[in-house]
Amino acid sequence: MTSKPLFIRPLGSALGGELSAIDIAAPAAHAASALAQALSEYGVLVCRAGHIAPEEAVFLSGLFAQDARFHCAASGGLPPSRFAEAMDPAWQAERPAAILVRAEQVPSLGGESIWSSLRAAYRSLSAPMRRYLATLHAAHGRDEDHVENWRPLIAPHPVTGDACLDFSPDHTLRIGGVPEEEGRLILDLLRDHVYTPENQIRVPWSEGMVVLWDCHIAHHYPVGGFAAPGWRLTGFCARRIGAADPPAGEVRID
Repeated sequence: MTSKPLFIRPLGSALGGELSAIDIAAPAAHAASALAQALSEYGVLVCRAGHIAPEEAVFLSGLFAQDARFHCAASGGLPPSRFAEAMDPAWQAERPAAILVRAEQVPSLGGESIWSSLRAAYRSLSAPMRRYLATLHAAHGRDEDHVENWRPLIAPHPVTGDACLDFSPDHTLRIGGVPEEEGRLILDLLRDHVYTPENQIRVPWSEGMVVLWDCHIAHHYPVGGFAAPGWRLTGFCARRIGAADPPAGEVRID
């Protein structure tokens, strides 16, 4: 079984795979390489409760070098803006490699998340538009910070080299080198492409479910049920895949 440490079933045409088994006997380096390859292929991996054992989940977490853990817990429901922000690292100076989230507790009403493929959104643009966008830089950040991080609007994936949008509907603030009105039109165009149903998967959360996604490929958006009481989520952002560093810090979202 060590020749195939991960077992994955595709979930959607643009992105998404269901991780059904992990070989914890596989060498960590071999498993980390397979995980990096799987994330670069699927963008999002969903591990539903009961499909992987607790020791497999621990093994999976150990394959990441962690930047910071975050905890989301609220008796009255999750604050939507802070929850969405924790799951969307585009405002940071440097995107982490991946995010992993485990649903420790889910209310009876449940909730759903959408992941959009930044790679598929780029590919769905016309060739002239792709060439034009490749010349532009964009400012990312949070309005309350008054800090902007400028990066190319189109960036190669660090594993595959595939071109992906470096874009967030919420945290990409402006386009550089063009008139303001033109920049707004570009942002509106990219938002429409990211939210095109063909570029998305929509997944309901269930108790015990683990989801991990490649931050260069997948954009996360919570779409419903998160205002209900009874949520408890834990997770972390990862600098890279292939090391088991302890988390550098913790953030609690109450």
